[in-house]
Amino acid sequence: MFKKFLTGVLLLAVSVLVLGACSSEPAEEAKSDKKKEIVATVNGEGILKEDYEEQLESTKATYQQQGMNVEDLDSEAKKEMEQSVLDQLINVEVLLQTAKDKVEPIPQSEVDSELENVKSQFQDNKQYKAALKENKLTEEKLKVQLKEQLMMTKYIDSSIGEITVSDEEVKSVYEQYKQQLESQKQKPENFEAVKPQLEQQAIAQKKEEKLAKLIEDLRKSNEENIEVLI
Repeated sequence: MFKKFLTGVLLLAVSVLVLGACSSEPAEEAKSDKKKEIVATVNGEGILKEDYEEQLESTKATYQQQGMNVEDLDSEAKKEMEQSVLDQLINVEVLLQTAKDKVEPIPQSEVDSELENVKSQFQDNKQYKAALKENKLTEEKLKVQLKEQLMMTKYIDSSIGEITVSDEEVKSVYEQYKQQLESQKQKPENFEAVKPQLEQQAIAQKKEEKLAKLIEDLRKSNEENIEVLI
């Protein structure tokens, strides 16, 4: 539940980065604790091996759900998957550091409001506490993650700006929708009936593209300050 909620802000570009329960700490502190090995650093902030391995397992589970047996992948494909997971975590850290530098401090009231939103996803406080324990989180750590989420969301929104789409772009999405249903021998609804949904889809696609470009630019500008340790 937590992981699903916490990744929401970045689901616009799942192929670019995945947040999960990623955490970081100063590289020197991480190195001094054998239990907290690091796999990469970004401007001196370490990405924990345990977070990398957790995200890798989550990715493997996603592959399995899509009918792909990870064990059947050749060594090159497995290496590409591992590199993709590491890149995702590095991208998140770059984005988070940039947001911390660019965004005004988040009021505690906003963090508390987000926390209440999380709690509302559970049947009761007992289930919420159980989820915290399952995800090895305390409420204080969760608040930190939510605060970081808010910072990244605000930075992304301010960088990307308002997204609008033309009728031509919406019609292009409709053609994709139409072709997909026709290939399945299903009859698509007429354009006007599904236009509102298609417009939202077109906006989401454009926002995804802009976010991907934003992440790409941030990664390039920070590349010399990124050190991979695996």
